[in-house]
Amino acid sequence: MIFQRYLLIASGLAAMTAAPLQAQEAEYAPVMLTFDGTDALSYVPSSALDIDGAGTVELWVRAGWQTNPGYDPAILSYQGPTGPRMALVLTSDAKALGVFAGRFYQTIPFDFADGQLHHVALTFLADETLVMIDGEVRETLGFGMADLPANMFSIGALGEFSPFIGEIGQIRIWDEPIDPEVLVSFAWRPIASEGPDTHPDINALAGVSTFANPEIGGFVFFGPSDDANVTAPADDAVDDTELELNAPELANLDGQP
Repeated sequence: MIFQRYLLIASGLAAMTAAPLQAQEAEYAPVMLTFDGTDALSYVPSSALDIDGAGTVELWVRAGWQTNPGYDPAILSYQGPTGPRMALVLTSDAKALGVFAGRFYQTIPFDFADGQLHHVALTFLADETLVMIDGEVRETLGFGMADLPANMFSIGALGEFSPFIGEIGQIRIWDEPIDPEVLVSFAWRPIASEGPDTHPDINALAGVSTFANPEIGGFVFFGPSDDANVTAPADDAVDDTELELNAPELANLDGQP
């Protein structure tokens, strides 16, 4: 398996290792990136993200605003000119997770205003989406990822709108549904591509944040870059360097440096 490396096109973002207050294993903390409401990360999308029908998106998030920002800060979006294929936001009062997919939108009540890190995982199953927060199933949505063209993958914004305020980290995108028990277990440790702690679904990894390794550019996609649903033009910021999944540079892909 190969990946293409994409350079982030934003400034003023700080990488940090934040100890999760909800963590079950005190010796591990996910690597987080701090967003101040003025910047976001944007990438030319990859066909690796076209997990139509089945797949999983997981991440850690901490809301960082004290007063209502007047909009719903966006965690993640994969979208194009006709709307989001998939997007995640926190409501302006930090009391719910919002999920967009084309014309569909639904909120899942949860208290993100407690100042703690929370693990969010969405598993797409054809026409349903299973939503887990902190290891528990909170809702089953009656829609999956939308079948829309995409030309931007953003972290910390909804395209150019709704910038996030707080921390986002350890983003992992899988091209098949991941067992909930595996999600819970590996939320507390970095992904390993080889050795005794290899993730059991490592070959299903479609994309992962690499905030701890600036040389890799913040996020990597695995798989080919051409796809009918990816409509973005060529971008001079794209680095076409290819590595094998088991290359030394990718050991513990999203772990601490």
